[in-house]
Amino acid sequence: MSVNPKWREGLSPELELILCAARKRPDETAAERIRALLRGRLNWSGVVAAAFQHHVAPFLYENLSLAGEELVPPIWLESLRERAREASGLALLLLSELLRIHKIFEREQCLLIPYKGPILSWLAYQNLTQRTFIDLDFVLEQEHIPRATALLESAGFRAEFGLQERQAGRSGPAPGQYGFFREATRAQIELHTERTLRYFPTPLDFDEIRRRLITVEIAGRKMRTFSIEDTLVMLCVHGTKHFWDRLAWIADVAELITAQPVDWALAMQIAAEMKSTRVLLLGLYLAHDLLGASLPQSVLEKAQRDSSVRWLANKVREQFQGNSDASPGVLPRAVFRLRSRDRIGPGMQHLVRLAMSPTERDRESVRLPRALAPLYVLVRPWRLLREYGWGLRRRLKPDLAIYDPTPQEVVDHMLQFAGVQPGDVLYDLGCGDGRIVVTAAERYGICAVGVDINPERIAEAQANARRHGVESLVRFLQQDAKSVDISEATVVTMYLSADANLKLRERLRSELQPGARIVSRNFRIYGWPPEQFEEDVFPNGIRTSLYLWRIKEPSTNDATRGYAVRSAGNLQKDGS
Repeated sequence: MSVNPKWREGLSPELELILCAARKRPDETAAERIRALLRGRLNWSGVVAAAFQHHVAPFLYENLSLAGEELVPPIWLESLRERAREASGLALLLLSELLRIHKIFEREQCLLIPYKGPILSWLAYQNLTQRTFIDLDFVLEQEHIPRATALLESAGFRAEFGLQERQAGRSGPAPGQYGFFREATRAQIELHTERTLRYFPTPLDFDEIRRRLITVEIAGRKMRTFSIEDTLVMLCVHGTKHFWDRLAWIADVAELITAQPVDWALAMQIAAEMKSTRVLLLGLYLAHDLLGASLPQSVLEKAQRDSSVRWLANKVREQFQGNSDASPGVLPRAVFRLRSRDRIGPGMQHLVRLAMSPTERDRESVRLPRALAPLYVLVRPWRLLREYGWGLRRRLKPDLAIYDPTPQEVVDHMLQFAGVQPGDVLYDLGCGDGRIVVTAAERYGICAVGVDINPERIAEAQANARRHGVESLVRFLQQDAKSVDISEATVVTMYLSADANLKLRERLRSELQPGARIVSRNFRIYGWPPEQFEEDVFPNGIRTSLYLWRIKEPSTNDATRGYAVRSAGNLQKDGS
């Protein structure tokens, strides 16, 4: 079945290409449209950035290879191939961790239910490496968290939550999820319980879930996981929680219902018991309307008759097309969540519970004495308002990276790696609390500028500069790094993401003067080979990769400049 044409209205050719290539096996109509788009003018850095952002790079690479790889600039095809290879390597590493963890918990007779990750890859795609995922997710009962934590710590994982959260039980401060990290393999794990899965209006019924578990065999190991119907409902709840802002989540639903037989009556029953019927219908409607997944006529008609499902789907479409607010505030978010609920009354109750139930982020934002811990119910709405605003005016979205401060020893090494010297002007894109900018000014005596979209980070950076007495040498700009003027910079530092680097690539290349250096921590700029690369493990165990580029004369900056692609028998310049 073809994609609904309304999804293509107003789309850039880059986004339309991503949309057409987001399935494991596009139909012939989509495949022909892919070939037509490849013959046209494309901004290839935009194509690849969108594929990274929506976690569909492996699909794009495979479908471009099938549709006509001769129409793709080689450096971009190689970038996609490399990204797909990296995703495959991470998937196999996480699979090995999954098998090891499963063996430990099975031996200890502690039920830990794997979902998403390798399990979903196998169920939905019949392939362990085609789907992009970066961590392992498990579900277990809250009462087993202390025991599960001890078992994972014995397996080399570090708990990323405090003692209070570990002992939360049926009450007390539970986090948004129980996160673990293993330094040796860089593997991340998230444990979810009936208390952390707060986007379900009703707690999970583990007795019913255990009754419906199915067995999946992967790499010779049999594991129990959620039924197809439970998995489907959980995927739709997860996607709606995140406003379906990643195309891969819709693809997961589309591929699962295509690859596996679904007991539709049972799926609707499970959703109804969890008060999430509309959430399920929304996910199915998106999979059908956006990616052409087949649905039973009765299910499709039920979704189409629901005006809220259509309204919600339209909001997702506007978001994908870039026609909606880039960073919705508290009120638009609340309206979306409320309209996704089955009934207004219970929906309001659930909305209030989400707004007033503190997570670890709320407790980290304000440290209260134990005696005042009940006041965290007031801290949470205050933090949400501070982070998202009311939504009465358009706000810039922090879409380049999450806030993850760079350790000071890594900051020092980045500046050395960049060859900072007197007379340089440094710009740190996504400066956070300003530590790179402040260090550059303090140690090298240079002028430095920090750019961040978050006003809270800018305030922290300015306070940091005052503490170190370098206010006269530094500036902090609350702006979008994608539009700020960087032409005076001789050094640019970044710790963003792969798709963020691609979004900045053209501006870095066109605005910086010859001789300017760019240093990125942990993420390369695909399609632009670095001049230097270095990987280090610091004494505290932090593993860091550094990439260095030096701006050359315009004619030699980009291996894809001047690359010709065939279009209707003519030659056109690469639109990157």
